[in-house]
Amino acid sequence: MDKEFVTARLNLWLTEFVEKPNPRLGDWPPCPYARQARINNRIGTYFLDTETVECLEQTVYKILPTLDQQHEVAVICFDHTILSVDQIHTSVDKLNQDLMTKDYVILEDHPNDVEYVNDVHMNFGECGLFVVQHLSKLNTASEQLKAKGYYDHWSQEELDAVVTWRVR
Repeated sequence: MDKEFVTARLNLWLTEFVEKPNPRLGDWPPCPYARQARINNRIGTYFLDTETVECLEQTVYKILPTLDQQHEVAVICFDHTILSVDQIHTSVDKLNQDLMTKDYVILEDHPNDVEYVNDVHMNFGECGLFVVQHLSKLNTASEQLKAKGYYDHWSQEELDAVVTWRVR
């Protein structure tokens, strides 16, 4: 995987999609907090050294301290042609069983596991992503957004897939 290419595409995706208000989402950007985190250099970008489930687990635990010291969010990029959707779902579910007890959560994005919110295609698409952050901060942000109407254009199925499962 070409790390420079993926990093450039990830930054473009953030600025041109994730941070941009979308009329299908009630004029909200897909992630209202992404722009500030990017501008403040609070998003860490990492790559799996080898595309294995074991490497994913090692990488996640290695970068957790950066969430307390340097970053609000860690994005781990991986070659989605090597790790299947089923492999990442199984791995992420297992990791979250432990991580959530320590106030962290890992979310995944695999190009072959297409995600839509109100007909807006949400996937990055260039490679797979694991997004690691503090669970309590993510849930607090979700509650604040909910109070402001952010989720008004989401179906219950979309809410369940992205939000409900991680709220304690």
